[in-house]
Amino acid sequence: MTTPESTATAEGGDGPDAAAPTPTRASPFRRVDRWLFGTGHIAALTRVHSVHSAAESCFVVSLAGSIFFSVSPDAARPRVLLFLTLTLAPFLLVAPFLDPVVRRVRGGLSATIIVTFVVRAALALAIAQQLRTLALFPLVFASLVTSKAYSIVRNAAVPALVDDADQLVDANARISRTATITGALSASAALALFTVASAEATLVLAAVVHVAGALLTVRVGRINAPSRAAEQVALVELDQPDVSDAVADMMALRAAAGFALFQFGFSLRSAGEPAWVLGAIIAGNSVGAFVGTFLAPVLRRRRPERTMFTVVLIAAATAAAIGGLFFGRATLLVTIVVLGASVSIGRRALDATIQAQAPDARTAGAYARIETRLELAWVLAACLAVAIRVDSWVGVLVLAGFLAGAAVVHIVRTSRPAHAAAEQTPLDLRLLHRAEVLANHGFHDEAVVIARAVADGRTDVSADTDVGGVDPDEAARHAIDDARAAARARRR
Repeated sequence: MTTPESTATAEGGDGPDAAAPTPTRASPFRRVDRWLFGTGHIAALTRVHSVHSAAESCFVVSLAGSIFFSVSPDAARPRVLLFLTLTLAPFLLVAPFLDPVVRRVRGGLSATIIVTFVVRAALALAIAQQLRTLALFPLVFASLVTSKAYSIVRNAAVPALVDDADQLVDANARISRTATITGALSASAALALFTVASAEATLVLAAVVHVAGALLTVRVGRINAPSRAAEQVALVELDQPDVSDAVADMMALRAAAGFALFQFGFSLRSAGEPAWVLGAIIAGNSVGAFVGTFLAPVLRRRRPERTMFTVVLIAAATAAAIGGLFFGRATLLVTIVVLGASVSIGRRALDATIQAQAPDARTAGAYARIETRLELAWVLAACLAVAIRVDSWVGVLVLAGFLAGAAVVHIVRTSRPAHAAAEQTPLDLRLLHRAEVLANHGFHDEAVVIARAVADGRTDVSADTDVGGVDPDEAARHAIDDARAAARARRR
């Protein structure tokens, strides 16, 4: 039997004159695979999400062709408004119930992802049979509920698969970048299938891809859902000013994106623009989002998250203003590309803020609350765009005004020192606010304890934190350690 030692001897021995083994270079396929999906545990989830993006593209192409392009713009407006309402309802339905359900599913987050793939495959086949009946809308609603559940659970799974917490933004950027590539490729294939065959055939293809995603998820392995105690900590962390400000900025960007896509879609069709112009607008948004996945990690390494939001809000407002004042196909396309990149960078900035300020907010329930607010902003702005009837250049100027206002609000809000408003608020009022947050989410025992402490006047900590030379952070840690020791002593 040939051993490593005998091989080394046969090739020249293992003495000092033996040539050192030359490191083997990775094949081009391996290098591309590493660039697309990364390495480590997160690579498996990146592959799963790329398959989900491909299936989602097939699903969207089939519905867009049936609901939007098959009729005139005026006839499409009520259909699209109904569809937008259906996209918001799943978040309102999923948010309160998803986290308890995930904690009870055997297999944790990964098992929940498999279930969503299987259910969506079955629903895609059912929709293919009911595409021209009234049963279409409840089936689409059920599919959207399942899709939103997948998105929330996938977001909650990412931190558990990242080897280093500092890699979270890079991992999310790679996931989005790869999903954009696979989504664009599959959308092209789905559009070709829709053209030569039918919407039903495209939905069957979506079902097949969903089944492939379920099989691929098995390789991710078990991901346990965070405990209910982690949800309590997450609620407090998400209530911080830095996190709530980042969510508000991202809501503004999402609203701008929803308004732009639907306003330009209807106004361009009403103006008689050729189909390739609308296709270029949709592609430009995807290209901007793709570019943003490269720019976001670079910006984050050089600037804090607040500055990232400042840059993208000002950039998007400037591009929209130029696009409206010098309106044309080229300037409109540039506006969409810049807006797509801004939304992508803003999402990475939000992820970075949550990573730094709310590291425990990785429960499905926490992500559901954030995603519900972002989806609400997107849907309401999109509904406004569908309801109004203005020319494209007017819509671009409206978009510029909204983004400029959002940028001004952001700059004014972030010009003050971090947590200045919180520090100026009396401690008892801050504690009562925390008690209200906990009570609203079902943590009634913690809320009662905090409220009674405020009512009894047991909130004066000046003696512990205002003594000269005492670090407030050190004083807080000592107080927590003393309380933990006292609690253990009472249980004995």
